[in-house]
Amino acid sequence: MPKGLSIFAALMLVATCVALPEAWRSARERVPRAVKGLTLAVLVVLAMSAFSAWASGANLSALDNVSRCLLLPWCAWLAWVTRVRVSCLWYGALAGLLVAFVLSIMETWSGAPRAGGEANPIVFANAVLVLLVVAVFARPARTGFSMQLLLALIVALAVVAITLSGSRGALPGLGLVLLMLFVGGAPQHRWRRLAMVSGLFAALFVALWTVPWLSTQFRLDQVHADVSGYAGDQVDQPISARMGLLTVAWGAFRSAPLAGVGVGGFAQRVDDSRYCQQAPRHFCGLEHAHNDLAQWGATMGIGGIAALLLLYGAPLMIAASQVRRLNPDVPVGAAWTAGMLVAVYLISGLTQSMFSHALSASAYVVIVGLLLGCALTLLPAPDRPSKRS
Repeated sequence: MPKGLSIFAALMLVATCVALPEAWRSARERVPRAVKGLTLAVLVVLAMSAFSAWASGANLSALDNVSRCLLLPWCAWLAWVTRVRVSCLWYGALAGLLVAFVLSIMETWSGAPRAGGEANPIVFANAVLVLLVVAVFARPARTGFSMQLLLALIVALAVVAITLSGSRGALPGLGLVLLMLFVGGAPQHRWRRLAMVSGLFAALFVALWTVPWLSTQFRLDQVHADVSGYAGDQVDQPISARMGLLTVAWGAFRSAPLAGVGVGGFAQRVDDSRYCQQAPRHFCGLEHAHNDLAQWGATMGIGGIAALLLLYGAPLMIAASQVRRLNPDVPVGAAWTAGMLVAVYLISGLTQSMFSHALSASAYVVIVGLLLGCALTLLPAPDRPSKRS
């Protein structure tokens, strides 16, 4: 079992053992096609990753994070069988956001330059973004003043936690969530809301560049020097390091476009790059490309890119199909949340290798799986299980 999931795995096994007898008694063995599709997609991704690891001589630990993808169809099936209510995930997300907010405040008060939950600040910010998506889009379909006030509080908690983390990579995903929150829903006054959110984004953009504390927190005052340093092979700063990693990834892909350098082989390509031929430096300790497309393409070639598209595309297509069939009046519910979560991961993957971090990979497969399973219980027969007698 992959590291960090022992307790969760034990609880999953217990829940599955409890659900199996009920599934048989209620004739629920007819698994929805969506769950079968997720299972097939995950098995293809795992098979390609395992073959790549075998061909490159990597050990089984190279498959640690990708093996977690098995939880995607498993969680979807379990949520469908047990009829988990999406409100349970919503309450959990609210509690998680509150904990993340408190942690970020405590770490900042203790003198930490960037809040990260005693871990990677980038991964912490991505986790907060996941919680924000669930808290915003899995909420009850109410539009009263109390719900609007709660939404404002939810967004404020997430914005503070992400700001204190100093993660620039989470800002595009945060912008997408805010855009859908303001513009989604009833078509009345949509252009007015779009104008309001455009003005808000413009004000935030100006604040990021003009308010000294915000510029320092997000290291925007270092962007010019960072980019300029890349021309002189200075790749130990965040932006120049990512540019250097993209260069290494492109070279790895060109050298083996069909099979890549193998799962677990990217770190060696970094060590062999021209940036690491002189004295040891921080860049040489980086083990992934900090970009989803570059990482999967460099390690598994064209097949890796196809596997990545499958890993994101299959849940997104299922979520979109469920949204069309359910046709909610406002952009809330399990299917909407699953689709938004995939979209946020796609955007975050531009500056981070999402499946190179255990927390990010686990959050994706578990939460998206549960959300899709919750949405399946709302579909008309025969795609949902029959009611209990």
